[in-house]
Amino acid sequence: MSALPVIGTVLILLAAGSCLSIAAASDDNRGLEDAIQRVRAGDTVIIEPGTYHVANLELPPDVILHAPEGATIVGNLIVRGPGTVIRGFTLDGGMIDISRSHAVTIGDCLFKGGETAIKLDEASGALIVNNEFRAVAGGVITGWGLDRSTISGNHFYDCGQCINLAFNNDRERGRGIAIERNIFKGVARMPVEVGPIGAYTENLVVRDNWAEEFRNRGPDPGETMSTFVAYSLVPTHGVNTVITGNYAIAGSRGRGDIGIELAGSGTITGNHIEDFRFGAIVYGTDFRVRDNLFLRTTDAAVLNYANLPGEISLDGESSRITHPPERRAWPCRASEGGAEHFHLPDWPCD
Repeated sequence: MSALPVIGTVLILLAAGSCLSIAAASDDNRGLEDAIQRVRAGDTVIIEPGTYHVANLELPPDVILHAPEGATIVGNLIVRGPGTVIRGFTLDGGMIDISRSHAVTIGDCLFKGGETAIKLDEASGALIVNNEFRAVAGGVITGWGLDRSTISGNHFYDCGQCINLAFNNDRERGRGIAIERNIFKGVARMPVEVGPIGAYTENLVVRDNWAEEFRNRGPDPGETMSTFVAYSLVPTHGVNTVITGNYAIAGSRGRGDIGIELAGSGTITGNHIEDFRFGAIVYGTDFRVRDNLFLRTTDAAVLNYANLPGEISLDGESSRITHPPERRAWPCRASEGGAEHFHLPDWPCD
């Protein structure tokens, strides 16, 4: 292993197999940015513990940036991919912008504070897995036009709008998205919201998520519509949405309004919803609501808002969901085509 010259306070060690090791002194201001200029496609960059200050640092494609013992980044990262992996960092008040990216993976990171943690306008093939978000005030994971991506195994604590995905009526976006195994506690708005009116999605899957102890802040400024909704999936032109195995309990601060809401076609099955006025509301047609557990609803277990054709069965009952979901084993990186993300196999990594 040969040592390259010191760049600022960062030492880069070149190892066999195109692996770089970067170590920073405390409160490093330029080292990581300078070092990234040396990185080439296919490199793995190991970041040593420390605090790294960046200013909208853009990462190159097909690079693994890994902090196995943890490292803090102050500032924002910009990632377009394809094939870029970011793993093991703390983002202190900053965000990662993967807008218009392809096959980018963000995993095992901690995001603290700030307004937004991950921005993903028109991203495709994204894998956002096993991250933790604390006190992010606005849209935590947010953006327009996501496609063929997975958001799985993430934990959200005392955040604003946790997962906020918006779409237009565009048949080339909003396909094959999975939101699964995430945990939400102390949410000020909604854990999951997909929409808005007029949006198109296809084969959206929301499964095995857990939401509790809401801290809902009430309607949005200037609005009267409730935001005390656990799982809001309301793309008007949604096709074959599946909502299954999810848990939500309003918590000690009072009763929620809607456990699950669905627009477009799809299935609501095997969910466990407690202490909401409505267990579920459906707004469109070609829906199937069956085998759910809606406990202590005060207005209706299920409301067919527009009285349109669909299936509602209150005879069956799902099993109680009593344990939060476990995180997935770490997958190495996003696949080039993104197809594997939908099922999120437990890929080996190290």
